Amino acid sequence: MSVTRNGPENTARELPVEVYVSMVDALYEDVRSLLLGVLAALAGTVYVAVLTGNPILVGFPFAIVLIAAGRVLRMRAYRRERRDVRSAEQARRWEREYTIGANLLVFTIGLWCLACFVLTTLPSAHLFCVAVALSYMVGVGGRNFANGPFVDNQIALLCAPLVLGMVMTGNWDYLILACFAVPFFASVRSIARRLRDILLNAIIAKRDVSLLADRFDTALNNMPHGLAMFDADGRVLVVNRRWSEILPIDPETITTRSRCEAIIAAYVELGLLSERDGGRIIEAVGTRRGDLASSQLEVTAGDRNVDMTFQPMESGGLVVAIEDITEKRRTEARIAHMARHDALTGLPNRSLYQERLEAALAMMNGDDMLAVLFVDLDNFQQINDTLGHSMGDAVLIEVADRLRFTVGENDVVARFSADEFVILQTGARSEHDVISLAGRVIETVGDIVQVEGKAIACGASVGIALAPRDGTDADQLLKSADMALARAKAGGRGMLHFYEEEMDRRAQARRAIEMDLRRALQNDELAVYFQPLLNLKTLSVTTCEALVRWPHPVRGMISPAEFIPVAEETGLVLEMGRQVMRKACLACAGWPDGVRVAVNLSSVQFERDDVVAVVAEALSISGLDPSRLELEITETLLLKDSAPVLETLERLKAMGVRVSLDDFGTGYSSLSYLHKFPIDKVKIDRSFVRPITTDRKAAKLLRGVTRLGAELGLAVVVEGVETHEQLKMIDAAGVVTEIQGFILSPAVPDAQVRAMMGRTAKDLLTKAA
Repeated sequence: MSVTRNGPENTARELPVEVYVSMVDALYEDVRSLLLGVLAALAGTVYVAVLTGNPILVGFPFAIVLIAAGRVLRMRAYRRERRDVRSAEQARRWEREYTIGANLLVFTIGLWCLACFVLTTLPSAHLFCVAVALSYMVGVGGRNFANGPFVDNQIALLCAPLVLGMVMTGNWDYLILACFAVPFFASVRSIARRLRDILLNAIIAKRDVSLLADRFDTALNNMPHGLAMFDADGRVLVVNRRWSEILPIDPETITTRSRCEAIIAAYVELGLLSERDGGRIIEAVGTRRGDLASSQLEVTAGDRNVDMTFQPMESGGLVVAIEDITEKRRTEARIAHMARHDALTGLPNRSLYQERLEAALAMMNGDDMLAVLFVDLDNFQQINDTLGHSMGDAVLIEVADRLRFTVGENDVVARFSADEFVILQTGARSEHDVISLAGRVIETVGDIVQVEGKAIACGASVGIALAPRDGTDADQLLKSADMALARAKAGGRGMLHFYEEEMDRRAQARRAIEMDLRRALQNDELAVYFQPLLNLKTLSVTTCEALVRWPHPVRGMISPAEFIPVAEETGLVLEMGRQVMRKACLACAGWPDGVRVAVNLSSVQFERDDVVAVVAEALSISGLDPSRLELEITETLLLKDSAPVLETLERLKAMGVRVSLDDFGTGYSSLSYLHKFPIDKVKIDRSFVRPITTDRKAAKLLRGVTRLGAELGLAVVVEGVETHEQLKMIDAAGVVTEIQGFILSPAVPDAQVRAMMGRTAKDLLTKAA
């Protein structure tokens, strides 16, 4: 808020309220100057009254005393009420009151001067009159210069009656004196204005300095950092409140002019700083003098971490800023812990485990033994699927706690993946100690786990690699232990197995097969061979089963038993299945209309690929009638989640594709499959055929199975037929639809199987014989 003050030149100046109030303060401040001026006026009026005896002049001293007494009382009242004067309106009321009192007093003195010149001719009275007027006028300028218009009014009220009185005497001397009085009064007015400007500028400057100091103090005490400024002698110049919040200390210890060394010594004596950190701070302060480059230092102050920044000044002093970085360090520690530990169990993760393993390997001496134990939970996936992931997490936490309790004090337990834990055993003296630890692990993990009132059984298998026997490289040991774990799991649940070199050779061979298979798929090098099926009703080839073959450019023909498992494990079976499906359909499209092609589907394809889309694409490319395509599935597929499998099979059936159940009787055979799923054909596995010529029970079993399939309205195929004697026994009951086996032909290229399609059964069987 501001106040407009108008000067005699009719110009306006905006004054802040606090400045305006200060100007009013200047009016009421000098009571002594007022009293001196009143005493001078009173002495002059009393002397003239006594000298002349004029009753009118005698009344003026009394009037002056009354007016002066009233003004003194109001000035004291202002001092009492000064704290309540905050607004411009309040200040203006007091200014108006002062103006009235002062104008009344000065006008009374002016009237007295006029009366002296009019009522008496005594030169001495006139001299006293002029002397009092001039002295009071100077006093008016000295006391009231803060208010320019007010000084103008005072000069007018005093000067006009005095000059008028001189003029009324008609005396030339007085007339000349009156002419000199006017410029004198004008100079007094000018001096008062200059004093007013000086006062105004001083008040504004003081206000600005005060505001700047307040803002600096506010900023200093509200900054997040503690800050202290030291002079060239190491004495405190400025320190903010945040400093004492970060580094608490007696306020009397850290005050202006306190020495840096004394402050640090007080912190050390309080135990807030260690002697080492105190010495580091004093050293940093000393080395920074004369060097304008900043430096930083981190110290521990009680339970706090404090970062100190030292910034020298050109004057030789030093600014020290401190920051409480305790929470920052705690956050960094939590992040570092999270980066090196498992979030669920709190165990070390792979990164930290590998660091510990490498450190342990580096410290090994000649006779030392170190063991890496891979621990895998046997049926954890089933727990997750049946009880939910939250229950699975609870089991993992319990297993982690049990492993911590089981291993030695210097051993390390880490979690690598969902259900895979790894132990680093450093105190083993022999393989017996390692076997003992692995046995305890299997036993303790295999105990019943109670989670939320439910008893959960969770076994473990362990793979072991030893250093230095199996290597001294951390990555190699982990890889070896992992291969040993795979062997242990292949042997059954709750098993342990040590690494053997043969495992590495097999792993290398498997890796080579995988890489070559990828290239073969990219280059479309896989071939599709076909094994014919003889229809015992029509005595002709009515179906050919498509079988993938791999003619390797270096190793020759690779057995499907070698590369099919690798393809399924790596997911390459998806692309392989697409290529086989496309090539089989294209080949079948060139066969006689009555011949079908049968293509095997892996359970992996059902789980990870869109089988319906793959089949539809192959049929579209080849132009093959869907009824000429048979898809062979295994019982293993039907054991999985039956709802999606059933939906996929029904969509395939809706396209017109036929479905056959391969290797029937070798898995978890269930008659419910034949009823629940849309199956057109069952293929009896070769294991039923092999003993039928020597085992009567086997022959009866085969007849029963084939008759059952036929009575259910399914086409029945018997695989693995190799001799005419077997063929005769199989066809005796007249229920088998087709046979497949070496009695006809092994799997052969498309050109050879085409040649078989035009031959009679007698010719085919004779050639096979």
